[in-house]
Amino acid sequence: MSAVPPLEPALRLAVTLLHSYWVLQDPADQLSVARLRAAAREVGLAEAAEPLTEADLPRLRELRDRLHGVFAAPDPAARVATLNEVLAEVSAGTAVEAGPDGTLRLAPLPRPGPVGPFAALVTGALARAAATGGAERFGVCAADGCDAPYLDRTRAGRQRYCCELCNNRAAAAAYRGRSRRG
Repeated sequence: MSAVPPLEPALRLAVTLLHSYWVLQDPADQLSVARLRAAAREVGLAEAAEPLTEADLPRLRELRDRLHGVFAAPDPAARVATLNEVLAEVSAGTAVEAGPDGTLRLAPLPRPGPVGPFAALVTGALARAAATGGAERFGVCAADGCDAPYLDRTRAGRQRYCCELCNNRAAAAAYRGRSRRG
């Protein structure tokens, strides 16, 4: 069993970006600068999203799609390789920085432009989560019709669904299937 990745503010922001597209909501794509700014303010990282503008939305969608590929990769080794590809694209290297509690951590140096620091922040958070908990904690929802990414933060490391709604939908479908057969 691997360690549970801590839910640091940058990781919460990464999850917000990833969950801005979900096939079970209407419209499926709800990415907006306002949504990212609100999420960044909520986790104490307002400065990360402040420079973003509506013109950055195509690049943010591309980042979201690339990060989704990390979660959708077929195995932990492929997830790490995909995450490293994204890190190389958004980062100009890494640096050691002091966290809010004074502990040292690795942080990617962002590429220039307003999306660069945001991309480096959320991708770096996913890299730290992978380093802490292992890439097997990244996955996509197992419910029919949903492929939303999730980061398994359960102690047992056995999460299969992105949310309680998908878990309940899958349980109900399984129950209906058993009822029909028996």
